Amino acid sequence: MQAPVSEQAERKKRLLIYLLIGFALISLFVCVFIIPAVTITGSWLVSRPKQVEAQPQVVVPNVVGQDYRKGEAVLKEHGLRMQVLAKRWDENQPVDVIVLQNPSAGESVAVGHTIDVVIGAKPPY
Repeated sequence: MQAPVSEQAERKKRLLIYLLIGFALISLFVCVFIIPAVTITGSWLVSRPKQVEAQPQVVVPNVVGQDYRKGEAVLKEHGLRMQVLAKRWDENQPVDVIVLQNPSAGESVAVGHTIDVVIGAKPPY
């Protein structure tokens, strides 16, 4: 048995209202979240290579085995800075000589980058 015409019309009317509300909510979600996210991501992707290109690069020199003052001067000549992370005693290494460096020699870094070093120290006794 068919429903009366007014019931069918009412169902179609409700369905149309639900579809319009759903479409409005999806449109709002796209406008508020998706479009800004895509725009920001696209902008970042376009500007990122320019930022990388803008920073001049330099190859890190090897300062391991050098007196830390001389190593600091060498790094400064290349536009780099030095930070002493630790002093470590090693019977095979002289005092005030650079034992380790990070980043390693040969790596490319931005000018002004800080090179972390560990230098030899006096015995603890």
